Amino acid sequence: MQPIDPTSITFAVLLTAAGTGVAAGIITALVQLLKSAFPALDARFSGAAMAFVLSAVLYVVAGAAVGVTSLDAALVVFLAWLTCAVASVGVYATVKHATTDG
Repeated sequence: MQPIDPTSITFAVLLTAAGTGVAAGIITALVQLLKSAFPALDARFSGAAMAFVLSAVLYVVAGAAVGVTSLDAALVVFLAWLTCAVASVGVYATVKHATTDG
């Protein structure tokens, strides 16, 4: 499997299976950055909640960028978001578990 070239990442790519993995990594990194930069934010919201919301925002933007005009296309965006959200929340939970129980 070829790695994804970072210069070729577009909103349309985020709607593919490989793209949802990239998006989950982006969201996970963004959550960690926000938690580190803004401790008050970390105290008020869980990383999982932040990942849920940030991934939703990313996929609303992706849907707008690709011009979703049908319910079938909206379903593709929704399923890509769901995959990304589950992956990024899961990664966050795994990292949290590994760092608190390890």
